[in-house]
Amino acid sequence: MALTTIIAGCDLSVPSDHALERAIAIAERHRAKIVLVHAQADEATGGATDNALIAQLGEVSAAVRAEEAVRLANKLAEIQARGLVAAVISRIGPADEVLAAAARDEHADLIVVGTHGHTGVARFLLGSVATGIVRVAPCDVLIVRGAPTRAVFGKPLVATDFSPAADRALERAGDVVVPGAPVEVVHAWQLPAGSWGATLLGQARFPWSTVRDAVLRSAQVQADKLTAAHPGVHVALIQGPPAQVITEAAERGGHDLIVVGAHGKRGVRRLLLGSVAETTVGHAPCSVLVVHGAAPA
Repeated sequence: MALTTIIAGCDLSVPSDHALERAIAIAERHRAKIVLVHAQADEATGGATDNALIAQLGEVSAAVRAEEAVRLANKLAEIQARGLVAAVISRIGPADEVLAAAARDEHADLIVVGTHGHTGVARFLLGSVATGIVRVAPCDVLIVRGAPTRAVFGKPLVATDFSPAADRALERAGDVVVPGAPVEVVHAWQLPAGSWGATLLGQARFPWSTVRDAVLRSAQVQADKLTAAHPGVHVALIQGPPAQVITEAAERGGHDLIVVGAHGKRGVRRLLLGSVAETTVGHAPCSVLVVHGAAPA
């Protein structure tokens, strides 16, 4: 589908600048509007504070805000010079909440953000902007990693569990990749919970391999249906935990984008962490597009 409005998170950092390069390329492909969204820190002081200190902090804050305004204006002018419609929104508040609110106000199709987190390493500190925006966004979210490139993606890897959410992810992948780019699809299959215990009974009493074969046959049937509906798409069936299978496949294949569907409710902060989408965002070796399901009726 054609994108009309793209939100680009802009905290004026290097990862943010890299994300903006991708956002510009995607906007140019769709002739979409770009809205630069900058979340200002709430610098209110609490408790008993020396008046002189408050005054000094106020001066520093004013100088920082002025510098931020100049740099945002320069980025806006650069984008407009390329013939794109662009705007700036600057609000006080947590970055993920500011971005989500701006996306709702602007009826955005996509939010693009950079990430300061490391790749390929389990991160113990949750709550980064990338993780937070995946939870609360009212639309799809692109988390950009890698070197700065003003281009759409060329080698996507789409994760599927053959659900409607995964089907939507496959469809939306085309919004941010080169037209005609080969699309690889990966499905992580696992044995049913408890089937490991069959090995304790022995092959003679319980041929657990029949369970494995049945699971694989079922996955292959679904994969055949998907390839029939999307000619040219190749589906790899790999055993293992989904997030691990997805990230390792992306690394092996040298993919520059992972596309994954999110099953969770959007627009609300979820208490249960560790979904496939969130785990993939935290561990991916490349950029990740998290595709949300259709809005509830």
